[in-house]
Amino acid sequence: MSQAPWQDILIRVDAAAADAGFDLVQPFRMSAASQAASHFGLARENALGLLIGNTRRLWPIFTQACRDDRELAARPAPLDAYVTERLRQIAAEVTPRAVAVAFAHVTTPRPIPIQYVAEQAGVAALGPCHLVIHPVHGPWLALRAVMIFDVDGPDGGPPPLERPCQGCPAPCVTALERALTLSGSPLTSAGIAAHALDWIAVRDACPVGRASRYSDAQLSYHYAPSNDKLIQGS
Repeated sequence: MSQAPWQDILIRVDAAAADAGFDLVQPFRMSAASQAASHFGLARENALGLLIGNTRRLWPIFTQACRDDRELAARPAPLDAYVTERLRQIAAEVTPRAVAVAFAHVTTPRPIPIQYVAEQAGVAALGPCHLVIHPVHGPWLALRAVMIFDVDGPDGGPPPLERPCQGCPAPCVTALERALTLSGSPLTSAGIAAHALDWIAVRDACPVGRASRYSDAQLSYHYAPSNDKLIQGS
């Protein structure tokens, strides 16, 4: 029995994305995520969407790319540049039926509702600390993009969404309140960087996914970015 077109696209994107460090790829019908579908104004409401994300796997691949390409490492936002270029390249190489790649880090003219997509696709649920919580990796993941293809997505609904926060005493909320208080209002990137350990503590408070915790080098870069850190290590 031959594969449906969406299955063939998924297999090829999954393999290419994993090589580039994006090890979370979840297919869904755009119609299952109505907020996202309306964001794109799609003619094919049942179009295939692929939610792309990563765990800690991305970090060593990305930092190696920066060591190999010093121009990438010197860019104002090298991680965003890497995500944009690699995922666009993957979509274009996989099939001419790629319609769009929308990125979580692009917020104009309006951000894609990527946390909502994660819930509707059955990947991860929004936790009380406003981070999505994966049933295996906990808060140690990043949602990067939605790829859209001009083929019908999978029949049926998404897999059941596991909500690991149900029944949890939510220690992350206490940690979040402390980080917000220390960082001051309005919240800025400088305020977060100045209290990076307190913001990292919000993720560390989650009892789920501790084996998937980012390395200290990765956490240091995310919460207090410096391009020098990309060359120095993993």
